[in-house]
Amino acid sequence: MGRGLFLAIILLLHLKPKFIFSDYCYTERDCAEMEENTMKSISHNTSDASLRLVNDTTVPPLKEGDVLIKVSAAGVNRLDLLQVRGLYPPPPGESEILGVEVSGTIVSLSPLAGSNSGFKIGDRVMALIGGGGYAEYCTAPYQCVMAIPQSLSFDKAAAIPEAYLTAYQGLVWNGDLQDNQTVLIHAGASSVGLAAIQLARVLREGVVVIATSRTEEKLVQCTENGAHFVINSKEKDFKEEVMRITEGKGVDVILDFIGGSYWDNNIASLATDGHIVLLGMLGGVTTPSPVNLGLLLKKRLTVKGSTLRSRSLPYKERLVSEVKSIKIYTYSNFNWLKVFIE
Repeated sequence: MGRGLFLAIILLLHLKPKFIFSDYCYTERDCAEMEENTMKSISHNTSDASLRLVNDTTVPPLKEGDVLIKVSAAGVNRLDLLQVRGLYPPPPGESEILGVEVSGTIVSLSPLAGSNSGFKIGDRVMALIGGGGYAEYCTAPYQCVMAIPQSLSFDKAAAIPEAYLTAYQGLVWNGDLQDNQTVLIHAGASSVGLAAIQLARVLREGVVVIATSRTEEKLVQCTENGAHFVINSKEKDFKEEVMRITEGKGVDVILDFIGGSYWDNNIASLATDGHIVLLGMLGGVTTPSPVNLGLLLKKRLTVKGSTLRSRSLPYKERLVSEVKSIKIYTYSNFNWLKVFIE
């Protein structure tokens, strides 16, 4: 699994299923019958990070509140690449199969989902799941399922749930982004990075977006997706560039996927009362020098680490509901569906 597989989206398994569903499948008997059917899936071997196609995986059973989705496309995320290497096991109770965001068509609903979700057989949906996306079929709690607008293709829709929910969580819930603030987004050409650039422009008035990346090509992507300023962090000291852009004030929010190696410059780049939201550790888990707690105290800084996959269902339900309410996927002033993973 090399860096060449860091794709935004993949089309999965456009194969005929081994069974056909009726128009409605709300009964326990119907669900029990489905459990006897098999599907194709992609399995992985952590010893050599290899993938293989499996032809006889059992179709996942419907739990109360679940919908069953025939998968058309699934997103590729960094956590999938880590899981392949044995470094990011799925949360307890979740599928061992890779894939945490999918798009497809509902083929069955549990009684609770059928009564409360507003979805029906045949609906085009995208979903945030705990695992199991790299297969012909996967289940998802109805609370984590979103309708796909007719203008949006399955492949593009599959790139939305994990990336945009993570970005929204980081900016709004963890970073407390406000109108007329400045946000620094590291790894700006990553899937979550591009989502955060776009959302920062949509969600708050007057926000200035600064993005970093390590190649000029990726910096162009950041600009195309709404960044006001871009910094080549491989060639320039981003702290000095941030202070130049902000005229010495610093930024109010930092979304950071790098971690340890960026710590000192992140702290120096923050304005008083600023927030760092740590979403990854690409640059290591330790800081290059001892942490100066006095700077955090003096500048009244907030440092918060965040994940999404292991969150509770009520948390995810509230997050999905909030993001659905702002209808971010109808926003079209930026080329926001060009999602890349850095």
